[in-house]
Amino acid sequence: MIHRDPVHSLAHALHQALWHDLHMKHRSGERPRRPREQDCSIVLFGQVWSASALGIRDAPQTGHHELDTVVIVGPAQDACVYAGHHLVCHVVHPNRRFYLDVAAQCMVPAEEAACYEGGDDGVTESIDIELAAALARLQVQVKRLEPQRASLVARYLRRCAERFDSVVPHTLRLAWGGVDRRRV
Repeated sequence: MIHRDPVHSLAHALHQALWHDLHMKHRSGERPRRPREQDCSIVLFGQVWSASALGIRDAPQTGHHELDTVVIVGPAQDACVYAGHHLVCHVVHPNRRFYLDVAAQCMVPAEEAACYEGGDDGVTESIDIELAAALARLQVQVKRLEPQRASLVARYLRRCAERFDSVVPHTLRLAWGGVDRRRV
């Protein structure tokens, strides 16, 4: 069942976030103040939710509903996720997983929202740090010493990425926006 009214959903979520849910902005030497619309980053998309995924207990209707999902990140860098008129979660310190799920337009149910809080897990952080450092060194080396090999290095890195893509289950790859190479 589809329950969508993007303008109304956005207006409601923005009102709730600005006046109730987002943290107040603190500047040294000034009084704390409520966030303003222009201080926020806002994303709107449709997503299918169940009543239990929204954290609604004893819901009279069962089944799944497509609702407008609104994600608002405030000036204090906390974030609120709304589905329809329901606050799904308030994340004080969003991590990479949160932003990846926003980009994929697929947020987790309310009971799993703790996975968005705080620093990234050790594996993600170590991969990010190690891989970013190695790629930065490689890019500098190719750029300075062997620019003619840049396309060769790029092809090699694409092949490495494809090896990891092949490990990811087909349904997850499509949910994350990947291409189903079997159909191309």
